[in-house]
Amino acid sequence: MSNTASSCAGREGPSLSRRPSGASRPGSEQDSPAAGASSVLLSAFEPFGGANHNPSQDVVEELARRADRGELTAQSEHPGVVIIPVLLPVEFSTAGQLLSTFIDMYSPDLVISLGLAAGTETIRLERVGLNLRDARIPDNAGAQPADEPVIAHGETALFSTLRLKAARERIAASGVPVSLSLSAGSYVCNDVLYTLLHHLRTQKLSSSAGFVHLPDLRAPGCPVSMEQAAKAVDLLITESLKPLPDTATPGGALH
Repeated sequence: MSNTASSCAGREGPSLSRRPSGASRPGSEQDSPAAGASSVLLSAFEPFGGANHNPSQDVVEELARRADRGELTAQSEHPGVVIIPVLLPVEFSTAGQLLSTFIDMYSPDLVISLGLAAGTETIRLERVGLNLRDARIPDNAGAQPADEPVIAHGETALFSTLRLKAARERIAASGVPVSLSLSAGSYVCNDVLYTLLHHLRTQKLSSSAGFVHLPDLRAPGCPVSMEQAAKAVDLLITESLKPLPDTATPGGALH
């Protein structure tokens, strides 16, 4: 792992950083966003629960590679888009605090966190972060909170500020299995989503932000490929960088 978050691929490809100390805005002058460019902070998680990989890392690294080559749809529709890939530990509190540090460091226009939802069959665009920690399994540091708040005295729930419905329509039209999801659960993924939204709100930052759950892309028979997952996140970035309100088409869950 690199010690510095990078906005583009080096000779050995993009690396994800979980060490903000000493990091600059991105690594070199030529990597820095040009005036008028948009920066997108993409976070992935380390493996957890005994797994040896996390597909969120694969997708973030692939998007960083494509950004380095200028191949993103987001770059064709929003010239100058820069991807800043970072890696988060699967640990309550620590992950959200680290992401908040990266936000303060890079001042991104957009923040999208990616995580794994094993057993699902679609790209899940999460709508709500809950002020709740209730862990079915311990995190990677051994913590297993039960019915605790993410932020003491914080709001019960906070909503993603990405253009989720517009993105869902466009992702579905591209042939990728996608769905809106009402809740990011109560594990570390939700912890990060709620902490992210709370940090942006309390610090009065203008970044749009949200969370995406991925299926296990390496699992046999997974209906979503790596190519499709990368395309879906690319289109989510593309739509969420538009200075427009989200579409108002019906799309809520019945149960």
